Amino acid sequence: MKKGKFIVVEGGDGAGKSSQLKRLKEELGEAVVITREPGGSQYAEEIRNLILKSPHAKQADAKTLFALFWAARADHLKNTVLPALERGITIISDRFDSSTFAYQIYGQEAKELEKFFWTIRDFYLGEIRPDLYIYLDVDIETGLRRKAGQGEDENNHFDAKKLDFHKRMREGFMQFLTRVPHVIIDANQSVESVRKNLKKALSLSL
Repeated sequence: MKKGKFIVVEGGDGAGKSSQLKRLKEELGEAVVITREPGGSQYAEEIRNLILKSPHAKQADAKTLFALFWAARADHLKNTVLPALERGITIISDRFDSSTFAYQIYGQEAKELEKFFWTIRDFYLGEIRPDLYIYLDVDIETGLRRKAGQGEDENNHFDAKKLDFHKRMREGFMQFLTRVPHVIIDANQSVESVRKNLKKALSLSL
């Protein structure tokens, strides 16, 4: 059986990727598996809660979070991503290793982890490499205003970081994308324009 495609959708906070993927799932149904990180499998979802919801999470340094994200990713790959690909189903992940690179190495300023990132990536991913990364690029201040308007239930301690953190994070995404197949979509456009461009990028990669 032909393996399915593995696509990652990324973006700065407030870029609208999760909303776009929710709508896409409503349209495509069982034709694709849409998942997320951190999370995407039962054990990885428990680690997600530890990363994002623990009252102690905001004091965790980059090295601690880096390890937790890779632990969650290992379970996600084993129990969700690989089984879907082997069934010939396309899987689309809302965030993946690109976020670890951008948030921890650049956002949290742990550049000493950069070389190790590519080593551990080879170890954990093996042959399971995303076929395409789609980055929804939104103006940082615009994105943060959008995110703030979503309400507390949707926010986490990363959203409370200062503007400089988010600027570094975007720089990290741009650096990561130089190493992988990718498409960048202007997410400052209307929701419908972004949706149209996202579907175009997906159709070209399938």
